[in-house]
Amino acid sequence: MIKRPFLLFAVTAGRLAARLKHDQRGNILMMTGLAIMMLTFATGAGVDYSRAMRLQTKLNAAADAAALAAVTQPMMLKDNTTAKTAATNLWTAQTAGLPGLLNVVPTITVTGNDQVTTTRTAIVTYTAASANAFATILHMATLSIHGSSTATATSAPNIDFYLALDTSPSMALPTTSAGLAQMDSKFTCTFACHSNKIESYAGGQSMPKGLIIGSLTNNPYGIKYSLNYGTAVNASNGQTEYKIDAKGTYVYYQVPATTTISNTTIRKMCADASGYDTCVYNADGTFVDSYWYALNQGISLRVTAERGAVGDLMALAKSYASQNQRTYRAALYTFDYGESPYNDVKTIASLTSNLDSITTASSSIDVVTVNDKAGNGCPPGPTSCNSNQYLFTSFESAMNKMAADMPATSGKGTNVAGDTPQAFLFLVTDGMSDEDIGAGRTRAPMQQAQLDQCTALKARGIKIAILYTEYTVASIQDDEPGQRAIATKAITNAPTIASRLTSCATSPDLMYTVSTDQDISAALQGLFTRAVATARLTK
Repeated sequence: MIKRPFLLFAVTAGRLAARLKHDQRGNILMMTGLAIMMLTFATGAGVDYSRAMRLQTKLNAAADAAALAAVTQPMMLKDNTTAKTAATNLWTAQTAGLPGLLNVVPTITVTGNDQVTTTRTAIVTYTAASANAFATILHMATLSIHGSSTATATSAPNIDFYLALDTSPSMALPTTSAGLAQMDSKFTCTFACHSNKIESYAGGQSMPKGLIIGSLTNNPYGIKYSLNYGTAVNASNGQTEYKIDAKGTYVYYQVPATTTISNTTIRKMCADASGYDTCVYNADGTFVDSYWYALNQGISLRVTAERGAVGDLMALAKSYASQNQRTYRAALYTFDYGESPYNDVKTIASLTSNLDSITTASSSIDVVTVNDKAGNGCPPGPTSCNSNQYLFTSFESAMNKMAADMPATSGKGTNVAGDTPQAFLFLVTDGMSDEDIGAGRTRAPMQQAQLDQCTALKARGIKIAILYTEYTVASIQDDEPGQRAIATKAITNAPTIASRLTSCATSPDLMYTVSTDQDISAALQGLFTRAVATARLTK
């Protein structure tokens, strides 16, 4: 009786077990349950990891800021201990209170510069931990994070600046499109040439005739004048001359139409078949040219912009020198036959720490006069055109002058006993060489021989920065066909002009191009800032 129910239970259980073995219903629920557990842990780990990475990003930024704090130019004037304190304080201020941040261990080292040496390096490294929210279930309370930042700076050096400015006739090009249009409209010539033989062309249809006018009060050129600077009687003909500007250099002379003038020079300047009987001319009897007109009209020319740029640069240099507690000196030159022997470089101001005197001296910067009267196109100086003396932009002569005046070896500009200022050459030019360096007149970008001169200066530790006043078609669009053909070739190769100047400069970032309608002064200040800026992150 007892065995039979037990046997029945056993048979039933066996059958159920067999059926369960082959029944797959419900396995998805089991797998989903296991997967949910795994996904929960993975999501939690991702949240913890993302939080750790955000903290690391913030700490890296704090490390960058702390490293840079030790090498700012003002801080470079202080000792390493003060610099390290500044870095530490900034690190603490930026990392304090960050949520989830644990066990922060920063290491800050400052080495190198100690007021008198040149380079300082600040290194900020750290280790830390980010608190986990989910991984604690797996007994992982934190994630480790770490990072570093290195900043290097060179203390602002004592610097000697040698400024050599191109003042060749092409630098009388207006700096704005409006100025170009005005010159072209009035004289069919976009740039203001400066010639001492303009009166020879007064009877022609070209630019010089434009300044023979009928009346100062009613003239087609809008000449600005004042009659308050005095009058004089021309001894040769008894006619009254009127000074029309503050310099007293320029006068106008009215010739009655019925008057016969024995002075042939005056007749050339003033007589005109159309009946004009008034002319504007220089007190020495030469006719004014379009350069005078441009100045009279207040048209900004590249050469006049150079004057203002030098003054603005000296003001900026004084500010930097004061801020960095360093000594800056400057010297000023122009491409001009102003000295004997005629070497194509005129010393406007010798090297001096009185930067205000450089600003004052810059007022005498002027475009080269074309010596048409005596030299048939030669610059003033020798009456014969030989070698490179009959040309206007002699990089060879300019570099020779700089090589003679600049130090044999540039110093580092530190305050270490025996050290000397760092030497810097700033060139402002349109990049067109106009000289004879052994193969005839160049009228081309810098030649290899001139680049070799740049290399020789750089080998002496001298840094070269160049402001390129872009050579454009406006410089030659109204020129005579022969010269236009030559210059057109140079313009076609304009990229070569820039690339040669870049090769001359110490580094590509020290060759800066300024184009029409751009501010030459701002560009020169920008180049100066590039030259003296040295702080940077290195890692």
